[in-house]
Amino acid sequence: MKTILTLAALLALALNVSAQQKPGAAKRPAKTPARPAAAVARKKDEARTAEIMEKLRAWDAKLETLSAGFTQEVNFREAGLTQSIEGRLNYARPNLIRIEHMKPSRQLVVTDKTDIWIYKPEDKQAVRTSWEAWSKTQGQNLSGILDFGNYAALAARNNVRTRGGSNGEPLKAIFTPRSGDAYTLTLTLSATDYFPSEAELEVDSTVIKTRLNSVEKNGQVDKSIFKFSPPKGVEVLELKN
Repeated sequence: MKTILTLAALLALALNVSAQQKPGAAKRPAKTPARPAAAVARKKDEARTAEIMEKLRAWDAKLETLSAGFTQEVNFREAGLTQSIEGRLNYARPNLIRIEHMKPSRQLVVTDKTDIWIYKPEDKQAVRTSWEAWSKTQGQNLSGILDFGNYAALAARNNVRTRGGSNGEPLKAIFTPRSGDAYTLTLTLSATDYFPSEAELEVDSTVIKTRLNSVEKNGQVDKSIFKFSPPKGVEVLELKN
């Protein structure tokens, strides 16, 4: 779905009034209905959102590779618990992703968005499952930064609005689903190239904040890092669903 908010044309309908008038009396021009200020502001916001999303898709279409560090904070508000994660992300078009957790414990995720490997060295265990099954249960944890190369689809399946971007306020794109489970995904975009350096996902009582750092776009990436073979002695679990 490629429907992004667009600016609708505002048409003023001329009134065709037929009435008897006195001889020599001038006809009064038809009055154009005044446009409510709220409607004008809404149309302006829609036009700005459409422009920003077009620029977001433009750089996304040119992205071939990406390498970045990331930090992630998961806040379980009901339980009063917070988890902090540090790691590194690599991406190569169209669907190669490698996510390596450094802290608090080591974990490696490698996928081509068909199958996915999750390897935990400390447990000497590796899980292989389908991307579809994993993304339904775990993929939301990195939502927003796992959509590289596919931001058009992200915008298509969500309602989008924007805020900020002036007077020193960061520019943010806010996504809410058109259907299905409720969530709010907020991307903080660069003021220069609209690159999403931060993503905040709120689902129920959990808030997941992900920040990218040391970003390198379209640099040289060794494609072999997107392949995984379980080390000797590691237990492999094959999960189909």
